[in-house]
Amino acid sequence: MAEANQTLSVLVTGGAEGAGLATVRALLKRGHKVAATACDAEGALALRMAGALPVFPDLGRASEILSTLQMTKAQALVHAGPQFYGGAPHNGDQFADNADQLRAFTAALVAAARHKIERMISLSFAYLYDSARGAAKEGDPDTHEGAYAPMLAAETLVRESGLSGFIIRSGYIYGGASAETAALADSIKRSRRLPAGTQPASWIHEDDLAAAIVALLESEDLRAGVETINVAAESRSRPDEFCVALSQALGLAAPGFAKAGFLASLREKSLRDKLLGREVTVDSSAIRERFGWTPKHDSIESGLEATALVWRMKDAVAAEDFYEIYDDKAAAAIASFAYDAALPEPVEAAPEPKAEPAVAATEPAPVKAEAPPPSAGPTPWNEDEAKREERRRKALERKAKRAAQRAGG
Repeated sequence: MAEANQTLSVLVTGGAEGAGLATVRALLKRGHKVAATACDAEGALALRMAGALPVFPDLGRASEILSTLQMTKAQALVHAGPQFYGGAPHNGDQFADNADQLRAFTAALVAAARHKIERMISLSFAYLYDSARGAAKEGDPDTHEGAYAPMLAAETLVRESGLSGFIIRSGYIYGGASAETAALADSIKRSRRLPAGTQPASWIHEDDLAAAIVALLESEDLRAGVETINVAAESRSRPDEFCVALSQALGLAAPGFAKAGFLASLREKSLRDKLLGREVTVDSSAIRERFGWTPKHDSIESGLEATALVWRMKDAVAAEDFYEIYDDKAAAAIASFAYDAALPEPVEAAPEPKAEPAVAATEPAPVKAEAPPPSAGPTPWNEDEAKREERRRKALERKAKRAAQRAGG
């Protein structure tokens, strides 16, 4: 291992999620300076919260990558972008859709890194070994299946770059920051039937993969050129077993699996079908013995419990943020509310007076009525009746006037 006070400046591609984000955190914990690529504001926020510098180069342009390397004064490069092609095999069709992009990005990174980088770590995949030979060791033959050609071509670009470093062929990657693991969990929650996979496979939790990357970066045992090294947990599980363990970690019933029917056997197999139908296991004893790496999660049950815990913590933080925001808004609204006048002090009701004893009433003395005042003429007995009489009189006058007009006309 390198000395503890030897600080590296590292650029991580694909650093905003999954194994890339786990690597960023592991490097920062070891005291290294880290910049990492992000695709959007959410990824940049995740990197800033971790303590890294988010950068946004076009990974298909070597000139932009070189500018980023110069700006960050990077000494080492971790190409974690390929992690998106190494998640659970149930997402294999997505790997195939973006395989050409993997080759293009790797070519641009290698072209830029030749001028600047002392050490490069690039992620790759255990499924590139020939599956007919059981648990593969470094140097075993690769598959000749054409579907894996873009991934093998990306590896060749790194090997022929003239750089020093490692290509990590890992088991299937999973973890709490992995978009592929989250997508599989969502399918389970929606009770979707999953494609069956009954062949043994090697797996690796993103935190354990990050620890392996840090061990390789800090190692003084660096040989000329680029070496291939395997990284996976010791235990192996079938894809079906992985899905069942994920369901148990989520507290859900075991999912159902859909086996290929008659019509499926007639069509050409997709990359997902090929991955689920073949053994993908590797022997990672070399990194354990040579670099002293030991995974924290040597079984999928342990790793998936940690994965579910990360998701629950995220949900709890999101809920806490919601209630804090709600409380702040409520408190502000209450504080800004002003009365026009102060409320009066409460007044006690006056006691009811005690009833006095009844006294016999005396009849008043008769009063002599006074004479009415002198009248100037007849007074209507009722004001409303007087108004009605006045209206009748005027109506008769108008009628007589119209009759006179008709007679004269």
